[in-house]
Amino acid sequence: MHIECFKLNGVDYLRLAESYSIQENGVTRQKKRVVANIGPLKRFDDGNSDFLARLRKSFREGNPLIPELTPYIQKTSKHDFVNITFNRTDENHCHSDSKNVGFFIFDALFDALGLSDVLRLHKSRASLTYDLTGLARLLTISRALKPASKISTYQDKESYLLPLTDSNDWHDIYACLDDLDKKSGALQKRMNLKIDGIIGRSTEVAYYDVTNYFFEIEESDPDKVDEAGEVIEKGIRKNGVSKEKRRTPIVQMGLFIDDKGIPIAYHLFPGNTLDQATLRPALKKTVDNYEFDRLIVVADRGLTSDKNIAHVLGQGNGYVFSKSIKKCKKAERQWVLNQEGYESNDQGTFKCKSKIVSRKIKDENGQTVEVQEKVVCYWSKKFYERERHENESFLETLQMYIDNPAAIKSEKGKLKQFIIEYNVDEETGEILAPKKVQRINLEKAMEYCELMGYYMIVSSEVVKSEEEIIEAYRGLTRIEDAFRITKSDLKARPVFVQTPKHINAHFLLCFIALTMIRLVQCKILAYQGKKISGAFNWEEGLSAARIQKALQGFTADALPQGYYRISKRMEDLDLILKALGIDHDLRLPTLSDIKQYRFQIRKKLG
Repeated sequence: MHIECFKLNGVDYLRLAESYSIQENGVTRQKKRVVANIGPLKRFDDGNSDFLARLRKSFREGNPLIPELTPYIQKTSKHDFVNITFNRTDENHCHSDSKNVGFFIFDALFDALGLSDVLRLHKSRASLTYDLTGLARLLTISRALKPASKISTYQDKESYLLPLTDSNDWHDIYACLDDLDKKSGALQKRMNLKIDGIIGRSTEVAYYDVTNYFFEIEESDPDKVDEAGEVIEKGIRKNGVSKEKRRTPIVQMGLFIDDKGIPIAYHLFPGNTLDQATLRPALKKTVDNYEFDRLIVVADRGLTSDKNIAHVLGQGNGYVFSKSIKKCKKAERQWVLNQEGYESNDQGTFKCKSKIVSRKIKDENGQTVEVQEKVVCYWSKKFYERERHENESFLETLQMYIDNPAAIKSEKGKLKQFIIEYNVDEETGEILAPKKVQRINLEKAMEYCELMGYYMIVSSEVVKSEEEIIEAYRGLTRIEDAFRITKSDLKARPVFVQTPKHINAHFLLCFIALTMIRLVQCKILAYQGKKISGAFNWEEGLSAARIQKALQGFTADALPQGYYRISKRMEDLDLILKALGIDHDLRLPTLSDIKQYRFQIRKKLG
């Protein structure tokens, strides 16, 4: 027996209902009957949160919150013991495949993010005949829960206790990818509108970074050209600078997230696109079109350019960008190394200083823009020691060439910039040899070592303190963690789909799955009373891998007479459900009970 809440003329009412099984032509069917009508919900609601969940739990435990349920406690107790008869000659009685129930969480978030609404409208307007929403739901939930290839995902659709799609043709997957590509922008925009209601979207700061994903192919995609030989569409899988040092073609992805780590938008670029050239197009295609208040774009030094700064300011937004000190002009490097103005902490492990400057830059149209920005420079002992360790071998080679210039060979890469060539003695003017002599530029080498541990940030936020600007910049580590989850836990790489439309749809599915996992993580952190700030470690709550494992293990086995046995409760699963405000007390439920449970999860997360 269970408590139901139903509407009558727009008013919520409570009633007791009971599920039972009947046999019809050898088939077990589930039925439901109303045991008693209790009355309107508002008559009993005590005004505290989760009243309905607490009422149901108290009824199951035999101590109901309202006296109207007391007469039915005795009737409930007889169901504490269930007699189930197994027929050993019936294979279905003796064997059972566990079906996943944990997908209910991502299923509810799929609807809560407004994805179903966008896809149903598109299906209607485009007169589509296949199950677009169901297949998109299947592909998205499987990517978040147990990522696999598109075909494997389709073949595994029966592993879920309740069906996600009614498609009977696996070829529908590719039609679904085409339509997901068409609605990618609309889906991202709708998600941003809905996230505010789910967890509270914070867009004061938008972090941006670029990563790439490799393909198991040998040749890059050719560009499409017109009759005159002009490029009309660039191939997307191109050889570029791979983050994994691979030589196969890649695709670049720019990603925006907010200061809670929740994704905002993504955009794809050909693999040979420079990181710096991605920010403006990504902003124009996504964030510039969203109805956000003024935001501050935070990006690393690889994205810093005058054109990017001019575009951000032109949209009424602000920026916090790191800047390469080694590429600064000599006067700027000398200001960094000049110890005047630095303020240190008591331990001497950190120091910083700042200044406000005005300068003129040119936008992408060549127009001059005058900007006022705050330049923050800081040194960290931790960064210094890390940089020294990373460059240990290089510094040893540099010292060896300083001590023995004759050992210098024709060097490439990093060392090349420190080698100078001459054939005239600098002091006497004497010609030393018919060929040039090489040596290390000592001044440049010393400056290189002295700059270790220093970082520079430029920002439009001149009224913010040095600490606030540095704290905002440190939040970039969250986007690095988002890339790690996408590549490892969501298995976004290698990518096996081939057409640009399908490639974009693949990353859209990864983007949605990442958003779902981040929403669950944020709920967990809020439940634990932990604050997201600075270089936050998401492992302090629950990692993506542990969320996947917990929800994968939330399963149900079918028993005779229409009952199900739920998997053993796990600590991580309990934490997830408690953080989401979901009850987990399912004891030999019927299919009707499980459907009601799914409905309650959708209602809670919607």
